Amino acid sequence: MAGDKFNTTAELKVSPRIVDQVIGQEDAVRIIRKAARQRRHVLLIGDPGTGKSMLGMALAELLPKEKLVDVVAFPNPNDENQPFIRTLPAGQGRELVNKSRYESANVFRFQNMIMIVIMILTLIAPIWAFNHYTAIGGYLLGGLMFIAFFFGGLLFFASFILFMNLGRKADGRMKAPKVVVDNHSRKQSPFFDATGAHAGALLGDVLHDPFQCFYYAAVNKKSGGAFKPQLLERIFMDIQYKHKKEIIRNKKGYEAIFLNKEELTILGETKGKISPVEVLSINKQDYDGKMIKLKTSQNQELIVTPEHKIAVNENGKTSFVEAGKIKTGQEVITKSEDIIIDEKGIIKTYDSRQQEQCSLYYQYLDIKSQNPLWGYKKIAKSMGQKTGKTRWWHQGRHIPVPIQTIRWLKDKGLLPLKCEDKRTQTISKILGATFGDGGIFKNLNGIFLSSMEKEAVMEFGNDLKTVFGDEIHLNSRIIECGEKGHSWCYQNTNRNIIRFFLALGAPKGNKTSLELNIPLWISLNETLQDEFYGSFFGSELGVPKVHKQRNRLQTLDLAITGTEKLDENRRLFFNKIRKYLAEKGINSTSLIKRKTNNEDLFLFRLMISIKFENVVNFIKNVKMNYCNHKKIKLNNAISEFATIKKDKFNDLTSRGYGAESAMRILKLTPKALYYILNEDFN
Repeated sequence: MAGDKFNTTAELKVSPRIVDQVIGQEDAVRIIRKAARQRRHVLLIGDPGTGKSMLGMALAELLPKEKLVDVVAFPNPNDENQPFIRTLPAGQGRELVNKSRYESANVFRFQNMIMIVIMILTLIAPIWAFNHYTAIGGYLLGGLMFIAFFFGGLLFFASFILFMNLGRKADGRMKAPKVVVDNHSRKQSPFFDATGAHAGALLGDVLHDPFQCFYYAAVNKKSGGAFKPQLLERIFMDIQYKHKKEIIRNKKGYEAIFLNKEELTILGETKGKISPVEVLSINKQDYDGKMIKLKTSQNQELIVTPEHKIAVNENGKTSFVEAGKIKTGQEVITKSEDIIIDEKGIIKTYDSRQQEQCSLYYQYLDIKSQNPLWGYKKIAKSMGQKTGKTRWWHQGRHIPVPIQTIRWLKDKGLLPLKCEDKRTQTISKILGATFGDGGIFKNLNGIFLSSMEKEAVMEFGNDLKTVFGDEIHLNSRIIECGEKGHSWCYQNTNRNIIRFFLALGAPKGNKTSLELNIPLWISLNETLQDEFYGSFFGSELGVPKVHKQRNRLQTLDLAITGTEKLDENRRLFFNKIRKYLAEKGINSTSLIKRKTNNEDLFLFRLMISIKFENVVNFIKNVKMNYCNHKKIKLNNAISEFATIKKDKFNDLTSRGYGAESAMRILKLTPKALYYILNEDFN
């Protein structure tokens, strides 16, 4: 194009025909031109993006337009599965169908006239019978014949209407032709793209936000017909090993692997519903750099990378700005409301039969609201249900149990439960206890908390009253339990409360054989996390003592039990706790698994660093709910240890050591030394 002169690409002449726009496939163009002239078939094979679909459209454009036909199917009265097929010039198929419908309508027009005549005769016949037979045999005979003719006429009229309707349906089924291939108003042969590749195979799909994924996070992966939580780290490593020769890499540490069909399926979201999603590729790139903390319009915290685009409000309009470029005062937009649970969440805690009854009841209410004059019988008929069901509902009785629970919770203002509800803080605190020494009985007979401290279980009961009202004390009790009566247990048998916490994600039954999954709504804000984890720590924290050598603290850990098959779940559970602790400036060292006296159970322990400063951070930054004696015990241990360190520091400095040397010998940071010299932990 060296000799061509033009100012803009708009001056370039482009042929309107698709076949002339194909570049780099000269042989294929020659073949489809020949195939179009000879009316032959063409099979196109190649990688995505090589132009197969474009060549197909070009071929359709080249085919003779005057030879386009409509394909019409006519009913076969002898075999409905073998219709008669007929071809017509393009556009005539619709005309034939419309003509057939018009003729059918004319047939039924005469039937309507016959029906009117019969209806008139049906009304006149009883009057004629009454007059005629009264004249013959008196009023008694006339009245009897009137009734006989009246009901006989009605029966005949009803039979005629039924016969006519059946005739219409049969006639509609038997006589109406159908256009199978419709080329009405087409200017060229049709082209249907049947490519096996989707659009994402050409330019790539963005199925997740790479800036918001963490290597130790988890997804629900399909395995053996069921979905089980697995670490992204493990999934990536397995696939990486399997496809080690096919990994795509760049200089920035980015790695990608394209997967085979149905190789990896996870739970995702499709059209607003949780559903299986096939993964087309997996990608990994470590990020070690600046993170930005934002607060949304709903006062929630959001931590993202600087490159991540955030929705902000600018002069009443929504704009997407990189987090690193957001200015002070700009409003980060979130949903207008965050609903934690709604009516559906409560209904899902019941069995399938109860869920079906709720669906029917909502259908009943909907029909009743749209047709306020209908009685229960008519509603039952429209629903296809027995009248006994709708009769009770019409009287406000025998309402499905889940609906009764929903109404009770609505009266308390707890449905729908929204994030901004002030009671969510207490609710989160109660829920955390159900993951520790509390829970819900397997038979749903109660929600409970056990503790060595009577004050702790009383506090648990008071928190329930704060949320649900004082009247729930009628369903509660505190009993002394344990082999030697050394612990206390608060129990509440209110089924509405139990269903409420089940919907929120509380575990049910013996937790040693249950998967423990921290509900997503807990992460909506920091306060909810503090209360939830605080209650769990209050139950499961192992508080250290000063070692007998007086040179260190004993282990500080969190421990839960579980069976061998729960290994993956327990690791995921503790990884979430580890992340929470890290955000509080607390280091955890390792996760240990060991057998217990029960050969079927294992003990999973998350070890927390016992360095002086780390333990102090734990005391200062983490709550411990429903367990006052552990707080006291931990404070006493760190106070004793601080006194030991302080005495040793003073001894070293009195012997001429400088402060830095003394700190190095005692393995203290400046912050730890400040705590030792200035803090009172009692």
